[in-house]
Amino acid sequence: MPIKNYIVLAILYFILTCFHIFASWNQSAAHVIPDEVSYLAQARYFSGKDIQPDTKKFLEQETIYSESTTVPSTENWHYYYFGYPLLVSPIYWLTDTPSAAYKGILVFNSFLLSSLFLIVFFWIRLIKASKFHTATAIAFIVSIYPAYILQAQTGWAENAIIPGFALCCLLFTHHLKAGSIASVALFSLTAGLQFTIHPRGLASTIAAILCLTGLFLVRKDRWQLFTIGLSILIAIIITTKLVANEMALMMNTALQDRTIIESLSSVLEFELLAAIIGNLLYLSLSTIGLFLCGISVGIREIFSSKAQNIKTLVSNPNTGSFFFIFLSSCLTFILGVVFLGRNETWHETTQILDYFLYGRYNEAFLSIYIALGLLGLSGLNERNLQNHSKQLNIAFWALATISFSFFLYLIDYRYLRSIHSYGLFPWYFVSILIEGWYSNAIIFFAPLLWTWLILQMFLQNIVKGLSLVGIYFFLLDISLIIYANHDL
Repeated sequence: MPIKNYIVLAILYFILTCFHIFASWNQSAAHVIPDEVSYLAQARYFSGKDIQPDTKKFLEQETIYSESTTVPSTENWHYYYFGYPLLVSPIYWLTDTPSAAYKGILVFNSFLLSSLFLIVFFWIRLIKASKFHTATAIAFIVSIYPAYILQAQTGWAENAIIPGFALCCLLFTHHLKAGSIASVALFSLTAGLQFTIHPRGLASTIAAILCLTGLFLVRKDRWQLFTIGLSILIAIIITTKLVANEMALMMNTALQDRTIIESLSSVLEFELLAAIIGNLLYLSLSTIGLFLCGISVGIREIFSSKAQNIKTLVSNPNTGSFFFIFLSSCLTFILGVVFLGRNETWHETTQILDYFLYGRYNEAFLSIYIALGLLGLSGLNERNLQNHSKQLNIAFWALATISFSFFLYLIDYRYLRSIHSYGLFPWYFVSILIEGWYSNAIIFFAPLLWTWLILQMFLQNIVKGLSLVGIYFFLLDISLIIYANHDL
């Protein structure tokens, strides 16, 4: 790739980082309790500034609570894993001032989350011989997906697990091409560390184990690579569990994964089917249909592959990569539904919309599906345009029907927490300005209108379609930034 292309990538990465920093600049203290406090108290401990990861002491040191007589209770908190705190702990070497340290962490988040742009770009170039400008445009659009822009203003694991998932996909695709010890070691290390960052990252770790096992079963000559990869993954799982157990004891908190496992029975009492449909609907509406396009592209690539048998299908860089993506995202989705199920009582008493439109846990894998969706739409040509036009319009009206049914199903639900539903929150903010039972209609049908418009643009012109997606995401970004920074 010419040096000028690397310069373009560096400039766009810098622009994205500045955008993230600007979006979070007014944040000076932890505001998501208890998540951030648990992560940041551990970060201070790992930096050597505290002799114990004490969440109560951390809260008392925060500017917003130091002058207040009321400090939030830290009893019955869950333990939040230590991968992200380890990453940001060096920030506390630079300053003892809580607000300055928090600002430093947000700046670090901005660089970390902006790396998603570079990771998605190189992944696209690995799986498809796309033009530089097309791959760059798609990667940039993925990076300004609204729910990603504001993650950087919060000191929690999303900033690491989102680019981490995309990196797993990139490194697994690279391993399928290279088949080297270095490639399997890098992939296994990255997939294993997803679990260290957050319990739901175990989905990527398990998917990695299953995919490496599948490769070994169809290619027995890869036993050495399989052994190295499996050893790394198991070693990380065991180490993570041991350290997490010790940290949970020190902080007098309960492990999140243990709580979820013990609460599996509550899933049966929860409106399970509605939760599954609602979460899929969120992913579809928040991405203006690109999530569904991404699934379609991945499935089509697998079934249209020239691979003649399971051996070549599994070991092919494209189809093998799609297997990992589907497997890890399905497992992540299941973990998210289980998490919601254990909060069934709260859901019933508060009538919160985002128990059904809960995006945060699944947005970890969403970047790859948005990229696949944009790749699929960008690949339309005049020869198969009419056929695709019929299929896409059928899919759109099916999505509209499901949206309308869910709108009627959740007609009595009103409250939507932005922290879990960034992708739809701007539309919720508009909906609360309208009184009446129909106010929530905006949440479901405003994204549908944009989906229809963008679909028409893509069917006419690829550049127009990509531009309109970028404009839509950018407008939602601006509205979210204004909401989060009230003095703008």
